[in-house]
Amino acid sequence: MVLCCLCCLPDQVAAQRPSQASATTRQASATTRRDTLALAYTLALNPEKTLLDADTLPNNTFRMYDPVRRQTIDWGHLGHVGTPARPLLFEPSARRGFDAGFHGFDLYRMKATDLRFYQNARSVSDVFFSQGGTQFDGLLSAKFARTFSKGSTFALDYRTINNKGQFRRLRSKHNTLMMGVWVPLGNRYDVFILAGNNINRQQDNGGLQTDTIGETLAGAIDLPVYLSGALTRYSDQTVQLVQHLRFLGGGEGKRALRATHHFTWLQERYKFYDDALSDTIVQRYYGAFYTDDRGLRQYLSLNRYDNTFWLTTFKEKRQGRPSDVLSVGLTHTFFDIYQEPKDTSLSNLFAIGSLAVTPSERFAFWVKGELGVPPFNTGEYRLGGELALGLGKAGRLRGGLQSQRFPAALTQQQLWVSQRPVWRNDFDKTLENTLWASYALPLIGFEAGMRTHVVNNYVYYDQLATPKQLGTVSVLQILVSENLRLGALRFDNTIALQQSNQLDDVLRLPSWFTKNSLYFAGRIFKKRLQFESGIDFRMNAEFRPDAYFPLNGQFRLQDSLRQKPYPWVDVFATIKVQSFRFFFRWENLNAMLDQSAFFHQTAYNPNPFSGIRIGIGWRFLDENKQTQNTGDNSNQTPSSSQPLGPFGAGRRGGGF
Repeated sequence: MVLCCLCCLPDQVAAQRPSQASATTRQASATTRRDTLALAYTLALNPEKTLLDADTLPNNTFRMYDPVRRQTIDWGHLGHVGTPARPLLFEPSARRGFDAGFHGFDLYRMKATDLRFYQNARSVSDVFFSQGGTQFDGLLSAKFARTFSKGSTFALDYRTINNKGQFRRLRSKHNTLMMGVWVPLGNRYDVFILAGNNINRQQDNGGLQTDTIGETLAGAIDLPVYLSGALTRYSDQTVQLVQHLRFLGGGEGKRALRATHHFTWLQERYKFYDDALSDTIVQRYYGAFYTDDRGLRQYLSLNRYDNTFWLTTFKEKRQGRPSDVLSVGLTHTFFDIYQEPKDTSLSNLFAIGSLAVTPSERFAFWVKGELGVPPFNTGEYRLGGELALGLGKAGRLRGGLQSQRFPAALTQQQLWVSQRPVWRNDFDKTLENTLWASYALPLIGFEAGMRTHVVNNYVYYDQLATPKQLGTVSVLQILVSENLRLGALRFDNTIALQQSNQLDDVLRLPSWFTKNSLYFAGRIFKKRLQFESGIDFRMNAEFRPDAYFPLNGQFRLQDSLRQKPYPWVDVFATIKVQSFRFFFRWENLNAMLDQSAFFHQTAYNPNPFSGIRIGIGWRFLDENKQTQNTGDNSNQTPSSSQPLGPFGAGRRGGGF
């Protein structure tokens, strides 16, 4: 398991290759085997860079259908896929300037600039579907891309989650649709037009009023919950225009100069309401937030307008592999904010710059800085850097640092419920510093990393779901993985340790994690069918999990429930024939042995009982041809959608 990959450069200054308008450069990558197909794709903010999307099976990305289980260390959610989630292994929140403060659904949302434009001579489609025990427990994703005769490319990505859950009123229903067109005009100009939206809808039950279910699983849907009429809806829609114009140079061994303009219009809307307030327990649940007996409502609407300009110069060692990249620019954002009942506006202005030096596959260095421009963002900044050294058969060393200073989120500074003020704060700006290092020895499947975080003016939500600011939080983390191979037997192990000066007070997270897989992997039926079967196991230390408070959409401290170590075991089988994939999972076998225990990653919201889930994936290719670019992209700087740093960052973590 790869625990540490190169921190990605900002998309706009990532590794470059010369712009090519002809369709001959937008073809599928060749397959090394008939049933292992790697497709080349490009992102809008760096069209000269080619990345690979391999349709492979020997990892848990496919069979781990839930986004929280796909992280290096599992995140914690409200019990089933689609519910609000947070990392249990502490991660810094990548921030620059103004932030509204709603991040519970980050894992299920997509940015338009993450849309993949596959470089193929004909169309490509990739479909995934997973079904649980009922018709209200399903996931669907579908990708489509088509390159036309003159080089223009259309791409679409659709995702949906529909999960009713095993307890009353905790249904999640999410939809994402992103689509775009890439049009090259001549050999020097590329334009991308992107549009799409994310819609997250969540029934909120406030959690169970009991932490045991008696002697049987029957009747779980009838267990009492706190809320009976609460709903959350978080949506955004965006239109983006990205233009690249190369003035000078291009091609292998030649220095190029390119100008880029990126415009974004983004509208976000967050609404929570509860009009079922007759029960006295509901009034006690909301406490100081109970401002109107006719109903409670929080509403925020945000219109955001971004304009970013930057100049980039680079020299390409070989196609898709630059030896150096230097970029400077300026980014301005205007926010029009309506936090019911108040209307306001503000601007952010940052100077940006970066330098990346990659003369060989054994050495890579990059540094990036973003400095707030007075009077808009005085004293705010983001700084990141990384150094990677290849040691040949002796392995690979990596290290990096990140530092950022940013203001508290809007909802931490002020909150209105049913048009009445609940709080107004004047928090100091937060300063986060992260230093990390890792060593990998792929020859024996070993990797180890260490990371330290120091956060000054850390903001958290207390037992009353009210934001508080603390002086200093420090966290030390160690993560080790060892993937053993003995013939057809596989034994993948990941162990993480974390300690903090606030681990039992404010930062209530497990002090250790273990995540293991023991399985058979091989080819059967004349080696035409790739097959894996075994068990996935996870467990973490005893801790006091945070609760979720739906009115402000935040995780808060609680003192009444502790979660002891819980051995979560899944049995799985996975097959792959050419581009068709299938998995079967029997989850949480421990629930069959002890039917009275709950496993909480979030207080009062247990994880599902034992159940069966299946999933299928199928990639459809239409007469794709071999690409001329046969270079190995595995050592290139990864895209923004990949994990960052030694532990992986998910949607919100770590680097730039």
